[in-house]
Amino acid sequence: MEVTLFRLNEDVKRRLNAKSKHAYFQQVEAVEADEITYAFLTAMQQEIESMEQEIHDLNQYKQREIDAFAIGDAVSDGICMTDGKGIVVAINKVYTEITGIPEDVIVGNPIQKLLDEGYFDRAVTYMVIEQKRRVSLFSTIASNRKKVLITGNPFFDEDGEVSLVLTVMKDITELMITKEKLEKAERESERYRSELVKYKHLAERQSTLIGESLAVKKIKELISFVAKTDATVLITGETGTGKEVVAREIHENSGKPKAPYIKVNCAAIPGSLLESELFGYEKGAFTGALNKEKPGMFELANGGTLLLDEIGEMPMLLQSKLLRVLQEKEIMRVGGVKSVSVEVRVIASTNQNLLHLIDKGTFREDLYYRLNVIPVHIPPLRERLDDIPLLLYRLLEKYNTKYGKHKRVDTTAQMAMETYHWPGNIRELGNVIERLVVSDDDPVISGEQVMKVLEHHRDHQMKGTGWNQETMTLDQAVEQVEKKWIQKALDDHGSTYKAAKALGTSQSTLFRKAKQLGVLMDKK
Repeated sequence: MEVTLFRLNEDVKRRLNAKSKHAYFQQVEAVEADEITYAFLTAMQQEIESMEQEIHDLNQYKQREIDAFAIGDAVSDGICMTDGKGIVVAINKVYTEITGIPEDVIVGNPIQKLLDEGYFDRAVTYMVIEQKRRVSLFSTIASNRKKVLITGNPFFDEDGEVSLVLTVMKDITELMITKEKLEKAERESERYRSELVKYKHLAERQSTLIGESLAVKKIKELISFVAKTDATVLITGETGTGKEVVAREIHENSGKPKAPYIKVNCAAIPGSLLESELFGYEKGAFTGALNKEKPGMFELANGGTLLLDEIGEMPMLLQSKLLRVLQEKEIMRVGGVKSVSVEVRVIASTNQNLLHLIDKGTFREDLYYRLNVIPVHIPPLRERLDDIPLLLYRLLEKYNTKYGKHKRVDTTAQMAMETYHWPGNIRELGNVIERLVVSDDDPVISGEQVMKVLEHHRDHQMKGTGWNQETMTLDQAVEQVEKKWIQKALDDHGSTYKAAKALGTSQSTLFRKAKQLGVLMDKK
């Protein structure tokens, strides 16, 4: 039989030496072998090489696994690996720190057992195995109530089945707390922003109800109480006292200033048309009218305020319909067959005495009491002369701005205005100031100019002064004004010291002036 030389590689020599007690094969480079032995040794050498490669690969895999979990221990997220059946193969240290569960309780056990024992309320592993895709969900650790975000990642075998599931658990408890704090801060910020916008709106909106007299202060206080209610208000007062101003203030302070505000002058619209203006009409309600419907003022004011000015001029027939609207909160258009619900705050105003109209039979008593839920009476300007300085300077500012002027009033002009009885009230005061602003280019409005303008207004005699332009000089008029002014200050304040302080002068000057003008100083 033919003999062939078989060369031994290092792996074969190491294996053969391991089986013998001596390192005999370490020195052997080759052996003689017949054909059968040569084939056997070749096969054995190939098998040894294959086994060495597998051992090397296993060592590499083990090293990678060790390295992976060493890295996992260094990160802040928990890592858990399960097999394709949901049995935990390994976890990192952070996983036990987040869950608070010992490693020996987790590793080697199925995830289902941890669910059954109440450690978790949800498990992503089984969802990954079932759906064969990456799955993320929020969960809560039962033992410590930590909020966690769990993401499961599948690994597949050669058959496309899930062989491993790598789960990453992120502790988001602090993040959720921070989120809640941020949301709370945003809500607070939004509340403060809304309040700021509200107060900014109030600051920017200069109140048109001007005055610091006791009467005006009481009206302002009443407005603050009733504005945010839907109670019906009846405003009474002479022409020009500012009834519409009060109505507008109620609307502006209602909490919904952007809601509709509609004014209807009952005296300016013929009685035959007032009903259709208030309640609207349906198509074909009037012969020859356009074939279209029209909403009335009640519908246009829905959600807001409707001012019925000069309510005393409303026809009796229409008064009964208005009473029904106030009671039922619904209207019916002219020519209509169905009622329309409306939510309207009604404010009525008049310069007439409604009780006298009731006695005359021209105003319904039941409507009066339905309107007079919140009565607001505005006294005439002659009864609140203390408000004239404020009104004067506000109106002067208004017309200076309007006409591009820079006028101011001197003391005699102000005193003249404060002693005039103003039959036309604030409206007349506004007309006088506007005329004084536009009539010339003098930078200062004097008492003489005021007297000349007032001369063209009806009933221009000064109340209680005996002032008459035809019989009195300017110096005499000024003396009369000063005398009345000093007397009023003494009556109001009770002493020369307080009166002088109120008038912006010294006590000695006041005393000298009072004596010169013949002002009574008894007990002052």
